[in-house]
Amino acid sequence: MTENVILLVEDCTEDASLVLRAFKKWGITNTLHVVTDGEQAVDYLSGNGRYADRDQFPLPRLALLDLKLPQMSGFDVLEFVRSRHELANLPIIVLSGTKDPTHFEEAQRLGASGCVVKTLDLMELYELIQHLNYFSMASDFNNAAVEWTPEP
Repeated sequence: MTENVILLVEDCTEDASLVLRAFKKWGITNTLHVVTDGEQAVDYLSGNGRYADRDQFPLPRLALLDLKLPQMSGFDVLEFVRSRHELANLPIIVLSGTKDPTHFEEAQRLGASGCVVKTLDLMELYELIQHLNYFSMASDFNNAAVEWTPEP
């Protein structure tokens, strides 16, 4: 059975905790795997090293990606993902602390599905998640059996 896994690529523990709390508040119970740098993200998405077991680490149906990461930037991760045929349609939402609009423009040019500025109130992320049916139906990552809409 394929899970509708979400991959969070975030090096800041506090920001990762904020996302986890927000998902819980919104009633999103999908499995969330967290990696803390760009190289781990590429390894996870490639199924390399400790991520080779796809039963334990299935391909995600959505990725949330910080841009400023150790080892390999979020921009490099985006380039990697969009260069791989099997990942080319993976919805990726950039979730970054940057307020520089050129960073988000570059992320979108590299294939980000959407960009959200990190704040204590992640309502913009919530609104994007509400539109995930559009993203999943427009990609090879459609799984109609899984509800994405948070419980009321």
